[in-house]
Amino acid sequence: MLGVLGIIWVLFVVVVTLAFTGGIHVGVYKPVLYVYPEREQSLTVSLDVEGELGTVYPAPDALETTDRGTQASWTVTASPDGTLTDQGGRTYPSLFWDGEMTLEAPEQGFIVAREDAVPFLEEKLALLGLTDKEAADFITFWAPRIRANEYTFVSFDASSYTARARYSFTDEAGAPVEPDTFIRVFMTIRAADANEEVTPQVFGPTPTRSGFTAVEWGGTEQ
Repeated sequence: MLGVLGIIWVLFVVVVTLAFTGGIHVGVYKPVLYVYPEREQSLTVSLDVEGELGTVYPAPDALETTDRGTQASWTVTASPDGTLTDQGGRTYPSLFWDGEMTLEAPEQGFIVAREDAVPFLEEKLALLGLTDKEAADFITFWAPRIRANEYTFVSFDASSYTARARYSFTDEAGAPVEPDTFIRVFMTIRAADANEEVTPQVFGPTPTRSGFTAVEWGGTEQ
């Protein structure tokens, strides 16, 4: 068993490691990807994660460990209404995965009271470009987690996450397909104090959807 000095040393190493890596090892919960092509088409969706995958649904057609982390891919027929059909004929509204990765802690965000969780999310998700249906999927998963705290720090700074989780799309012939619009929403939450001061996060213009559109949302708790 570790003595007191041993425990202090372990904690010191952890703090120093985080200081130099600039990140915290966290669980990434329920990133889901919606795909809306302009016409029905066969697509292979590839995910390259700097980390480990946990639950993946539907099961990917290919999954491998890389030097960077993990790669997974799905081959589906995508319809303009967002329905995805796998090679066995089963349909899905989205692609889902979770896992673990090292992310930097965001500095800008908001302090949200328990009773304000739902209207706060409705307002911010609309500004970030989610439809009512996509926002409802998000809120039913995340609102209970925010409401578990009397006050919660909430940030939608997705920069650290999007640098470590990348998507690519190819058509039936293997040619790259770039979404005309790609909306990626990633939320970080942690328990907070009512008097905690944070720099408010400022959003850019709400994305305008046009052409082939992909939408992703997910998040983590610190």
